[in-house]
Amino acid sequence: MANPDFERFPRFRDALASALVAELEPGDAIYIPTLWWHHVQSLAKYNILVNYWWKGHVDAAGGADTALNCLLHCLLTLKPLPAEHRQVWKTIFDHYVFSASAESVEHIPEYVRGVLGEISPELAKQVKAFLVTQLQR
Repeated sequence: MANPDFERFPRFRDALASALVAELEPGDAIYIPTLWWHHVQSLAKYNILVNYWWKGHVDAAGGADTALNCLLHCLLTLKPLPAEHRQVWKTIFDHYVFSASAESVEHIPEYVRGVLGEISPELAKQVKAFLVTQLQR
């Protein structure tokens, strides 16, 4: 961070231009929002850093957020695929997850929407049980 290689990482200059800096004093704390990239540097000889991963919500089955588990599973299963296959999976993820909206399924009766509708605690349990079975193979 103190001496970046702008030749090797030319976009790093843009990142530094939009960076925020907070210099904390003894007893201070800082909240860094979920998924924000950050860098921490000690300016004193002695210091303590406490990092707490607070989950602000729970999923439909009452469990903690598992997005990181999903990412790790995707790294193992999707990343090795050929580019054209990854593109198809990207389209599927966009449809079912990132661009999912009530309007896109309003033509389907609620009682048959399955994972396309609201994920009830019961449906979440079923999906998790299915995943456990698949992962144990």
